Amino acid sequence: MSQGYLVMAQGNYSVQAEHLARSIQSTQTTVKNISVITDQPVDHSLFDQVIPIPTIDLAADAQWKIHNRTQFLELTPYDETVILDADMLFLSDVSHWWKYLNSHELLLTSQVRTYRNDLVKHSPYRKVFHENQLPDVYSAFVYFKKTQLTKTFFKLVTSIVTNWSMWSKIHTPESRQEWASIDVAMAMAVKIMNVEDEVLGNRDYPTFTHMKSGCQGWKNFSEDWTVHLGTYVHDRKLKLGDYQQSGILHYVVKDFVTPDVAEMFK
Repeated sequence: MSQGYLVMAQGNYSVQAEHLARSIQSTQTTVKNISVITDQPVDHSLFDQVIPIPTIDLAADAQWKIHNRTQFLELTPYDETVILDADMLFLSDVSHWWKYLNSHELLLTSQVRTYRNDLVKHSPYRKVFHENQLPDVYSAFVYFKKTQLTKTFFKLVTSIVTNWSMWSKIHTPESRQEWASIDVAMAMAVKIMNVEDEVLGNRDYPTFTHMKSGCQGWKNFSEDWTVHLGTYVHDRKLKLGDYQQSGILHYVVKDFVTPDVAEMFK
């Protein structure tokens, strides 16, 4: 059974995908495989496979290029896959997660952490979820096998994303957003299928450090979190402010990976 990570780098995220690949290969002891789905030039030596964006580009006319993320099941070269966002870095070994992941057909991240390693309990970005009683779903880390359950799930997510106006009116009547969100779409699918207990992580992992400023518990903040925290690299370790980072960092701000940060993975 093949296992690997899969990232989509559509538009201008190819550099971030390359940083992600280097971090995986530098820190992981078992599963180091990563493939990329992209419409941009990348360093092929960093990836198992470089997969072109499908001929039918579901995000061709979209400002936020999330639509093709519904096609991961068809595009993955692995039997067991973890979907990642491109703007992430692996800072320590999480190989032990795979045994737990393997006990599921589909597993979505349902809790994330601040840079201080506290659970994010209140997020200003989650109004749609809370007011419509949707499960907290973070699509930046999703595990799946190729099973009937996952086929049904991704088929439903595709329908939601490509028919956003209809689905959002039905399932988010209390608070809606006009643009398609893959997090919200996956949360809708989980609720519609009534599989919360089966597919939502209920332990310390999978998780990641979510660096959106509003997740940090700050009273006043800029959406660029780097103006609030210093970044320090020493002996291949990363600190944000006074806190050493580990696990997976979802850094969000695209130009966060400076040459000093990138040097950690060489």
